[in-house]
This record gives sequence, C-alpha cells and structure tokens, in this order.
Amino acid sequence: MNISLLSSNTFQIQINQKLPKIELNFAQTEQIKQDENTDRFGRKIEYYDYYAGSYGDINIVQKYGTKTQTKEEALDEFIARQTKSILGGAFYNSTFGASDIRGISEVREHTITIEDFEYPTFDSGYFFHNNYYQYGKIPQEYYLNSYANSNLIDTKFGKAELFLDLAGDNDRLGVGSFSSNSQLFRFDSDGNGFVDKNDTYFDKLKIRAYDKDGNEIIKKLSEVVDSINLKDFIDSKSNALKKLEAQKDNYGTIEAYENSLQSLKDYNPYSIFKPEVRYESMNENDIKELSKLADEDGWIDINSNLGAFNGLLGIAYAKQGVDGSYRLEELSSYPHTTNFGFNNVFDTTTKEYYWRDSDKNSYQNQQYTRFMNLYNDYMSELKNRDDYINEFDDETKAKYQNVKSSVMLSIEREFSSATGLNFTLENLQKVKDSFEKDRANTANMLKDTDTLTAIRINKNGTFTLKFNSGREIIVNELYKDSGKAFDVELNLNAKFATQIELNQDIDLVVSAAKIQDKITGQIEIKSLKDLGVEIIKKLSNNKFTLQTKDGKTIIIDQIYTRLMPNNQNDINLIDDKDKFYPKPLRIWV
Repeated sequence: MNISLLSSNTFQIQINQKLPKIELNFAQTEQIKQDENTDRFGRKIEYYDYYAGSYGDINIVQKYGTKTQTKEEALDEFIARQTKSILGGAFYNSTFGASDIRGISEVREHTITIEDFEYPTFDSGYFFHNNYYQYGKIPQEYYLNSYANSNLIDTKFGKAELFLDLAGDNDRLGVGSFSSNSQLFRFDSDGNGFVDKNDTYFDKLKIRAYDKDGNEIIKKLSEVVDSINLKDFIDSKSNALKKLEAQKDNYGTIEAYENSLQSLKDYNPYSIFKPEVRYESMNENDIKELSKLADEDGWIDINSNLGAFNGLLGIAYAKQGVDGSYRLEELSSYPHTTNFGFNNVFDTTTKEYYWRDSDKNSYQNQQYTRFMNLYNDYMSELKNRDDYINEFDDETKAKYQNVKSSVMLSIEREFSSATGLNFTLENLQKVKDSFEKDRANTANMLKDTDTLTAIRINKNGTFTLKFNSGREIIVNELYKDSGKAFDVELNLNAKFATQIELNQDIDLVVSAAKIQDKITGQIEIKSLKDLGVEIIKKLSNNKFTLQTKDGKTIIIDQIYTRLMPNNQNDINLIDDKDKFYPKPLRIWV
C-alpha cells in the first residue's frame, strides 16, 4: 500500500458507455458478480495507477493499482484518508456502499434505476460540487499569530509536536502529523473556542516529544493539557493590518490593495466560534437604533437596509432543539448555512433569495425530506461498513469498527450543524422519532434553511421575524454579535427555566455574571459562588436579580457558564526527567 498517493486527485472511471440497467432496492442491494475489471455494479473500470485508490468506494480502494489489496489494506487506506481529511478540513468522496448512487435515499421510494449516471454521485447534498465537503474553518491567515503557525504546542512539560492517531497505533501510517497549530481549530467540534475533552477527537490527539537523552516520548494530549484555548492563536486586528501592509507591493494595483484592506478590516476572526460565546443580549439602546430602520407599519425590511444588514446580520434568537435545550440561531439574509439543503433561488434582478414553493407546508416538508435523506444515507453506509468487516475475527473487527467513509463523516457534521446535537446513533434516531411525532415543530427546531426578510419590534417588547418561506415567529429577545469571543458562554436555558428550576439546577461554581467594578469601571466576569449568590429571581424584562448572602441585590442581563481555561503548571516545578526537550540534531559523519 502506497500511502503517499493519497491526495485530492479524482479517481478516473470510464463511464461514457451505456451503463447496464440495474435495479437497486434500499433494503436489499442486488449482488452482482465482480471480477477484477468491474465494480460492484458490473461496470467496467479503467484503472490509472497514479490515481488508484485515492477516491471511490471500498471495492475500488481494494483494487489498488494493478493488484487487489486485502480488506485490511483497504481499510488502512480509509483510515489514512480519514486522517488527512480531518486535518485538511475536507472530506474527499469515499463510501462503503450504495449511497453514492443518485437518489438512493429518496424518501418517497427507496429504489433507483442506475442508467447514464456519473459515478460516484451524492444526491443528498453532503458534498460540494467539486467532490469534497469543507468544514473546520481557520481564521484568515493575517489573523494567525506565530504560535498558530508553529507546529509545537505548549504544555506544562515543555513544547511538543501534535499528531492525530485514529487507529490507536501511534500513527503507523505516518499521515497524522500537524503542519501547524492552526489545524487545531478543526478539532473544536462544539465551537466554544477550546479544544478539550468535550470535543469529538480530543482522545485521538497525541503529542510527540523528547526527553533530555533524546528518547522519543508519546503521550495522549489529555495527559499534558486539560484544554487548549484557541483564542491564543488569534492575532490582533492592528497586527493583521500591519502584515497586509507589508505585502502591499504584491497586490499590483492600489485598488486591489484597498479592497483587501477593507475586507480585512471588516473580517471578524472570532466568527468561526459558535454564537453562544460571541453574542450578548440586545440592550435598550441597540433596540432603539434598530427601530430607526422601521417603516410606518413597524417592519424593518432587510433587503432595503443592506447598508445596515449584510449577510450574517449579527443578530440571533434563542431556539429550542429536539433535546429540549436552547441554542442561538444566527439570522441571515442569504442561505449561508450548510449543505443540509434549502429551497431558495437567487433573483439577479432584485438581488433577493426567494423560496421556490408556495405550499404553506413546504418548509416543514423540505426539512423532513432532507433529514430523511441524511438518515437513510447514513444507515445504508453503516450497514455496508459492518457487512464489509463482518468476516474478520473479533480482534480485527475491534480494530476497524470505527473506520468511517467520507460520506459518514460529512453526514455526521451535517447532522450536528442542522440539529445542534452531537452526532450519535441515539441522537440520529431521536430526531427521526421527533419528526414522526410532530413534523412541523421538529422542522422549526432544526437550523433555519430559509432567509430572514423582515423584523418587527412589537409594542409588548417582543419581536416578529418573517422569513422568505412564509414563516413568521415571535421571540422574546434578540441577541447581538459582540465582535469577539469570551471565555464564558450564554446559559440560554436559564432564560426559559421556571423560578424553581433556576435555583435548583444552576451550578453556582461554573455559573457566572458580568459585573462592573465600581472603582475602575471595568467589566469583570465573576462566578455566582464568588459573588455570594443565595437566590436568583427572574424579572419580567428578561433580566435576573441576584440576592447575595450579605443582603446585596445585583441586576444582570444574562447568566453565563464559565469555560474553564487551560491551567498549566509552571514548568519550573516539573522534574527534569519529565520535561520535554528539543528534538536532538542528527550528526552526520
């Protein structure tokens, strides 16, 4: 097996000829006898050695170049591809089964006739047209500081190199090394600005270092750090602008430079984190400024105010998810979300996005259809993956039981983005069950796939949001983007808890409030326990009253949850034998 050939190159398949008409059933795929020159659909394949194995389904990967690999070798190829995909932020097409056939997961009927289709194709929208699914944004390069561009991470023992070890064999395939620390942004699966035990691949991250005698040390990242604060990798705006200015002569024209300069000024490097760590409640002054944009009927038309609103509006509202908890939904004037799907079409004349379907139930049916596509494609892949490794002994099965195709990986990302839930089979089934119980309500719980067209500030202090699908919803509160990220996140559930639940469920140690220091005027974040809070009361204006043990009353806008920072011990307190040292130089004789 030649791991070095793994790349973004597309696997070449000759399909110009008329394809045999094959009926596929979702429940039981027809078994077609294969020889070394055909794929599992009985079609002839033309192999090119320099592309072989870098793209396609597991059966193609097995036929690596001019020879057939063992199943173990093919699965190793998948692990290598998965590792490179996660590190690179792009899932290149690979599959264990029939989900690469256009329409296999149609909700109406789980059958498809394969004829004249390009192969592989992905109908459910989990890939972009250029054959890979992008994820895991990294801030614009000028906003990355020297620590982000280094490939050595700071730990309490010293500096070490990072690598991803999906197979638990210390990266035997040699594809897991980080090229720079900036790749850690792709491992913040919950988007809170920290890479820690709550993130998907944290237990698969390892470090490679050396002791004072030059011996290699390999440890789990969790053994040497509790968490990594990604905000430590982000440079200031002033430094970013200086870096751009240093490249001024490379832009050719002053117009090109000024356009880049303005884009950089408008760019927010913290926008890659979830809104709960960036947004704050709108205050009275914010709402007053917003109301100035309203027409005589009280409506603020988004498209007519593009000078004030542009794309992601910097406004969000609280939305309840399938699991009952609340998250912030960022409002948008264009379908910016994910490949989960939307029914919008852009009118080049009016510069607006219109919803294609006038049926009043189209939004809920659209959300349901796309989710069922996602669900069926994943379950099909899972079944084919398990069937593929079924003949192995128990030890080998255990080794490969977590190998995933890019279809599975991208669907997992789509699921989390659409639902706000971590991907598990239990959560996947929970959303499906919710749709079957109440389609309309569940559709609204998923990520908005229509676009905001207008806002009205109501006399009772609530807000009506109007979308291009025809939906209108009323919310009690709007939130604004602070333009930065905090080491605390909004506890949205506190806003919707009862008085009893609020005082029973709130953990005073990790819960915090923003308090202004009376002497310095600085805003400080203090835990409710440190403030001596005894009772929390909800006010009618969405604010909270904190009553302390010493009789003080503090009014706050929002209760936060403190994100524990990485508390590294002083390296000087570490014994020399445990410290990490630079990689020893190789002396050539």
